[in-house]
Amino acid sequence: MEKIGFIGLGNMGAPLAERLLKKYQLFVHDLDENNIKYFTDKGASACSNPSELASQTSRIFLCLPTSTIVEKVVNGDNGLIKSAKKDTYIIDMTTGEPEITRKISIALKQKDINFIDAPVSGGPKGANQGNIAIMVGGTEDQFSTIKPIMDDISSNIFYAGEIGSGHSIKAGNNLLNLICRMATFEVISMLVKDGVEPEKAVNIIQKSSGRNYATEITLPDNILSGKMIQGFSTGLMKKDAGVATKIADANQVKIPLGQLSQELLKTTIDEFGEEADMSNVALTYEKLSGAKIRP
Repeated sequence: MEKIGFIGLGNMGAPLAERLLKKYQLFVHDLDENNIKYFTDKGASACSNPSELASQTSRIFLCLPTSTIVEKVVNGDNGLIKSAKKDTYIIDMTTGEPEITRKISIALKQKDINFIDAPVSGGPKGANQGNIAIMVGGTEDQFSTIKPIMDDISSNIFYAGEIGSGHSIKAGNNLLNLICRMATFEVISMLVKDGVEPEKAVNIIQKSSGRNYATEITLPDNILSGKMIQGFSTGLMKKDAGVATKIADANQVKIPLGQLSQELLKTTIDEFGEEADMSNVALTYEKLSGAKIRP
């Protein structure tokens, strides 16, 4: 059985790693002992640090909160670089920063180690169902080498282009998600104030030209259901939108809608904090508009 390593077993990493566990001998590392236990109980092997994990396999997946943490996992004390063999593939599924990704890749290339970006979009639900979008940045040869393993995670694998392209697209996607989310809550609030039931407004728009992820998933599954748990924090959305803003600034592209959506997000963060679930944006709009969106 082929050996695979996975570092980062949080909300997104866990369902991705669990799909690999079905077919591969999995070596895992995470700072949360409960996350480790969940996987060792299912047959995975725990590693005390990234270096130990790299000594066990040449195929290593990362799914971490930020590119800064990725740098530490790769280059820090007991980092992957300490034990990684020639021709190792490190696949970074973090929603990361393209420039940091490119810097890591260039440095590892000198040691004949492959570092590619492969962020995901579709949430834990898409990961569990095996249809999450994975956007891969690297050479075409690198993509061809690693794709058979990725096929065991999802049916939706895309070659995004050269290194960093996956992270660029993911940052742009998440900024667009934020813009659409804020616009959708704004319109639904307006319609509710005008006497339309929120469920009817969402259902009809979802079958119309204004449909988007918020009308398809966010509102029906997380808001109208009363669940109010999406599994994605306001702080992570702030980070992702910030990465997109850096890309815009570097390329001298103005993003007025992107800036406005981040200002609205800040309103939610100021009230609920950066650990709060993104579903709390609904509470912000209820407060701003006086419309009751939730049941």
